[in-house]
Amino acid sequence: MPRLSPHPGIGATTIGDIRVAYNVAGDGLRAILIHGLAQDHTMWASQQGDLCEFTTLAYDLRGHGDTTLGRAEGTLAQLGRDLIELLEQLGPSACVGFSLGGAVALWAASERPDLVERVVVIATSSVVGSNAVVDLTRRISLVEAEGADAIRDMLSRDTAAQLSDGFADVGGVIAERLHAARNPGGYLNGLRAMRGMQDRSLHRRLVYVRSRVVVVGAECDEICPPRAAELLLEGLPDARFAQIPGARHLASYTATATITRLIRSGLETSPR
Repeated sequence: MPRLSPHPGIGATTIGDIRVAYNVAGDGLRAILIHGLAQDHTMWASQQGDLCEFTTLAYDLRGHGDTTLGRAEGTLAQLGRDLIELLEQLGPSACVGFSLGGAVALWAASERPDLVERVVVIATSSVVGSNAVVDLTRRISLVEAEGADAIRDMLSRDTAAQLSDGFADVGGVIAERLHAARNPGGYLNGLRAMRGMQDRSLHRRLVYVRSRVVVVGAECDEICPPRAAELLLEGLPDARFAQIPGARHLASYTATATITRLIRSGLETSPR
């Protein structure tokens, strides 16, 4: 059975029923980087290059990138347990998550506060409203019926709308996301996990998060709007807020340097 290596480079480890792919860079305080839906560990390439004073481990979520799907349950809890198993191999670490990845980080921090030392969440929500559930249900039905064709149509349309006006390489980002979501089951699993947050609210778990949390919001984000950040700040015992002016949901592609700076600031904060 392959074991997780803390040394720089590409690797894979077995946790439960899946083989998890990851990349390690840097040397110092350890931080786990968790991507969003239809992404993989490569979304953090710039941060892993720039945050060399930290040991950063970016991994592919279940069914995304090079991580296998296994017996997918379509729940945030399962994705959170996957992260906890990684942390049990590594030891206590900081966690940085984007969008769905931020929800995974907060779930793990609420379940095992002993393993999560600091948290930075970017463009993340702890609740899913009724309108979002309707949209997620529609998307799930389309992927169930049409598979990769539906994913291609969704990502081609959504990605452009979630990037800032004038961004030069929309096609490149779409291609990256399609490659990360090449296993339709992984994309479907992520959609189901997000929809399930309506009934199994992450928000009720926030009180159990003992880590200091930096909540980063994108000013013009329609997926996780400013109210989502407000709810996180209301529910978390120890949190502070930072905003990325003018950015939409996929701020990691359009405000890369700002996100790197905010992550560095969050990781340098002393644990509670």
